[in-house]
Amino acid sequence: MEGLQNKKSQLLGIGFMLILMIASIMYVLKDESINSVMAAIHSVKAGYILIAIALMLGYIICEGINIWITMRALNKKTSVKDCIEYGFVGFYFSSITPSSSGGQPAQVYFMNRKGISITSSSLGLMILLFAHQLVVMLYGLIALFIKPEFMVSHKAGFHLLLAYGLISNAIILFGILFLIFSPKLVFKILNTMGKLLYKIRIIKNKDKLREKISQSLEEYERGAIYMKENPKILLYVILVTILQITMLFAIPYLIYLGFGLRKFSMMDLILTQAILNIAVSSLPLPGAVGASESVFVDMFRNFFGSLVVPGMLLTRIANFYIVLIISGIVSLISYIRK
Repeated sequence: MEGLQNKKSQLLGIGFMLILMIASIMYVLKDESINSVMAAIHSVKAGYILIAIALMLGYIICEGINIWITMRALNKKTSVKDCIEYGFVGFYFSSITPSSSGGQPAQVYFMNRKGISITSSSLGLMILLFAHQLVVMLYGLIALFIKPEFMVSHKAGFHLLLAYGLISNAIILFGILFLIFSPKLVFKILNTMGKLLYKIRIIKNKDKLREKISQSLEEYERGAIYMKENPKILLYVILVTILQITMLFAIPYLIYLGFGLRKFSMMDLILTQAILNIAVSSLPLPGAVGASESVFVDMFRNFFGSLVVPGMLLTRIANFYIVLIISGIVSLISYIRK
């Protein structure tokens, strides 16, 4: 896959993300004393930060377990270790591409290198994406139902951001559902793409292309039928995803405890993080960098008080930057090894 081998585009993505990161940190620190922020960070108990990082690694491991569940259901031989590796690959490429668009194509590429067909990996990953969007949306709706003050205590700009996130996530959710259980729609999309590639002379043999699409569709349809006839597979994936998303959303609470704060419950911070995730996840920014930091400061000020900026920095280190480095190393090793 040329996209993965194109080092220039990867470096551009990383460079753009670094610029956003530096700009957003400078913005939130503009009215803060650097010495005070560093003193607050040093006051946090290291154990809580380590647990927060462990939760984020658990998030990626859950992704790998879900890949293993779906691949085994589709009769594809793979190990849990390899599937966890695919989880790290997905996190890395999602983080350096706008709207997390590069994660799943990268996973498909790495899985294909180990003998898993593009058709099966695409179907399996769509099921994972469906479960992920479903659980995130449920968390968001619960948050809006239990904590309706979200809609009145923030600026109008936040309301627009949240509405955009909810609509975008809902469209993705229903779109994936149609793609999973409507092979005819998939065939039409692939056929249209094939015709376009033939017209612009990227593909020369039209009959061979049609034959490959038909073969892939047969495999896709068999997998989709199996999933419909065995809903317990989707149930297993959703249960693992609930654990996965809960670990992700609980990270701000660990940082909150690390400061010695105890006024609010874990559920208060989890539901707030759910709303934040929905509001920024669909923005066309690598890793939602910039938006995540600024919105965090606004939304979590009620919990952290004067410690909200160091709280934001430690939360983003735990749930993004440290794991981005780890996942980048894992992706590089995986790419070089074969």
